[in-house]
Amino acid sequence: MSHHLKLLSATILLGLLSCARTEPPTASTPSTLPVKDLTLISVTTLSVGEPSGLAYAPKTGKFYMISDSRQEIFVIDTTGKVLSSIPVDATDMEGIALSANADTIYVVEETASRITRFLPNGTKISSQTVLIRTDPKHALEGITVNPDGHLVVLNEKTPTALVEFAGTTEVRRFTLTETSDISDISYDSATDAWWVISDEARRLLKYSRQGQLLGVWATPLEQGEGVAFIGNKLYLVSDSDAKFYVFARP
Repeated sequence: MSHHLKLLSATILLGLLSCARTEPPTASTPSTLPVKDLTLISVTTLSVGEPSGLAYAPKTGKFYMISDSRQEIFVIDTTGKVLSSIPVDATDMEGIALSANADTIYVVEETASRITRFLPNGTKISSQTVLIRTDPKHALEGITVNPDGHLVVLNEKTPTALVEFAGTTEVRRFTLTETSDISDISYDSATDAWWVISDEARRLLKYSRQGQLLGVWATPLEQGEGVAFIGNKLYLVSDSDAKFYVFARP
């Protein structure tokens, strides 16, 4: 066999082997993650209309909830019963969070597009504007506190985005592309992750703090607007029907 013929044969054989090689599997992408179901434990009707945010404070052992139609912060127990309320100077509140030692309450005001800080008695400490919205109808919707004390806020849509602050300084932001809207966020220390609820998609989404989507669950809520965890239980509130849902931790 001539030198040129041998070279041609080797080239053809190499090409055949390359075609037969099995490609490594690609990692799962956000669009291909399966949508799982939640296990419902109980549903309670709240005495407060239009609940729009929920936060649990381990320091006090209580939930804190807001209504976008009331200028009050409601303190509730694990059954959804209102224990007390705190009048505050804020309007159109859509999200709530507390510092680790529960000495500061943070809310987001959608129309004003700002974060406002209060003492536990309702005294206003300060406010800061968040420059992210492009449509006043779709502005800030949720807030949570990271273990390092950073505040993380959500913009509902256009853009559907997350912004993180160290004090009043923005340290990063990124768009969440897996859903058309977002309505609340909760940091979960048990898994070191963010849980985000979508009203329009009726989905609960779990993200790493690097922004990677880790899981997706369907929710039965009409207009889900609040999310929080205690131990092995997940708590969600619905705006339109004013209900307090308890699920097993997914």
